[in-house]
Amino acid sequence: MVGPRRRLAGALRLLAGVAVVVAAAAGGLAANALLFGSGQVAGGGSSAAPSGMRSSAVSSALTASARRLARLGAGAPRGEALIATARGMTVAVYRAPGQARPWRLLGELPFSYGTKLVFVVERVRGGWLKVQLPVRPNLSSGWIEARSVLLTTTPYRVVVLLRSHRMIVFDGRRAILRAPIGVGRAVSPTPSGRYFITDLLEPRDPAGVYGPYAFGLSAYSNVYTTFAGGDGQIGLHGTDYPAGIGTDVSHGCIRTYNAVIRKLAALLPLGTPVTILRR
Repeated sequence: MVGPRRRLAGALRLLAGVAVVVAAAAGGLAANALLFGSGQVAGGGSSAAPSGMRSSAVSSALTASARRLARLGAGAPRGEALIATARGMTVAVYRAPGQARPWRLLGELPFSYGTKLVFVVERVRGGWLKVQLPVRPNLSSGWIEARSVLLTTTPYRVVVLLRSHRMIVFDGRRAILRAPIGVGRAVSPTPSGRYFITDLLEPRDPAGVYGPYAFGLSAYSNVYTTFAGGDGQIGLHGTDYPAGIGTDVSHGCIRTYNAVIRKLAALLPLGTPVTILRR
């Protein structure tokens, strides 16, 4: 996974305007993480510094950007999403900013094997960030301290159209990729809402049922609380059954052609927003 992770380097920008990599890629990759069950991973992940920048310089720049955002109460530039990546392996979540005791403590995702938590920031208030949470129930949110995370931005976002069986990837306002997809059947529908990418997996068999890559999303099935060794997390992945693309075929995950998921794995950072619409 080191190679694909390094190719993500161009996908983010420092809040000061310089390109950065996805800090969220540090650590291992998830196995058994998604609704589709027990996938395997080929090797561990690592974060890579952009060309010409040492990792310590990247870390310092991100820290300075986080302090600046917290001080000014600013959000991401227009057309970009603000991503918060955990500094450590746990993040305290509060119901409101400034509370003395956390509401809950989030650690590694249940099957993440070391992948650090990422969040999409919805609001900035002083040294506090309101973030979307990658947990049940779907669309949960809470407040975290800005000092507990590193902040980056991404111009990328994914829009999934369930009834149309289409996926559109945007770079800012510009659509850069359109592709057909397979989605959940009527008995196991893909949940609609605003989510984000939490994990990137590389199955051992690129020709297997999940294709060469699979993204874990912050969405969870409303039907399955467990599934084939997983916890019902929704995935966006490739397939060994391309005939199912364009239909309601899955237990809730989003399937696309293997050539498409390869492109996305090299392009989209963890934390990329994914909006799933019923239309």
